[in-house]
Amino acid sequence: MTGPAPSQTDGDRYVTWDAAYVLGALPGDERRDYEKHLKTCPACQARVAELSGIPPLLSRIGPDELAEPDPEHDGPPAELLDTLLAAVSARRRRRFIAAAAMSMAAAVLAFGLAIALRPDAFGLGSDAPAQASGQQLEMNKVAETPINATVAMTGYGWGTRIDMTCSYGDWGQSGGEPQNLAMVVVGHDGSRSQVATWLGLSGATALPSANTPLQTHEIAAVQLVSPESGTVLLERPL
Repeated sequence: MTGPAPSQTDGDRYVTWDAAYVLGALPGDERRDYEKHLKTCPACQARVAELSGIPPLLSRIGPDELAEPDPEHDGPPAELLDTLLAAVSARRRRRFIAAAAMSMAAAVLAFGLAIALRPDAFGLGSDAPAQASGQQLEMNKVAETPINATVAMTGYGWGTRIDMTCSYGDWGQSGGEPQNLAMVVVGHDGSRSQVATWLGLSGATALPSANTPLQTHEIAAVQLVSPESGTVLLERPL
C-alpha cells in the first residue's frame, strides 16, 4: 500500500498557468486567482513577461491554415514552437520546456477547432462581413500616467471587436508594482460596459482584446481605466 500523494504548494500550482493566462484561456475565476498570485510572485511575473510576444505570433496564423489541418501533423507548425521556445530563458527551457510546449500546442489546436466550429464568432463566416477596418487609433491621456495605448475597431454583424496594444512607458522599465487595468466601452446612449481586464506587468506589452454587441457607430468612446478606483487613464473618442 502506498501513502497519499504529496499535495502541491501554492507556487507549484501556478507553474503552468502562465501560457493559458497570456492566451486568455483561463476561466474567469482562475484568471482572477492567478492575477492575485502574480502581484506577489516575481517568478511568475517574469514568465508572463517572457510569453507576452506569443499572441502576435499566433495572430499571424490565417484561417485557411487552421481550417484545413495537415492530417500528417498532429501538433502546431514546428516553426511556431521553435520561435516560442527561443523566447524562453535557458533556465525555463531546462525546467518548463515540456509544459510550455504542450500548453502552446493545445492552445493552437483549440483555437483552430473554435474557428472551424464557429467561424462567425471570429468574423470569418460569410454571414458576418466586416463593417470597419482595424486601423490603429491612438488613445488620449485623460489622467497623469506613463501608459500609452492604441485601439483597433472591427465591426461585424454580431457587434464590434476591439484590439488594444498597451505599453507602460517609464513605469514598465522601472520595475513598478503590477497594476490592474480594464477596458471600458462607452455607448452613445450613455451605457458603460467593462469588456476586458488584465494585469499590467513591468517589461511586458499587453494585447487585450474584447467583443461588444454594440455596432461601431453606436460606440462613443473606448477607455482604459483603473478598475479599483474607476479613474479613466486613457480614452479614444469615436
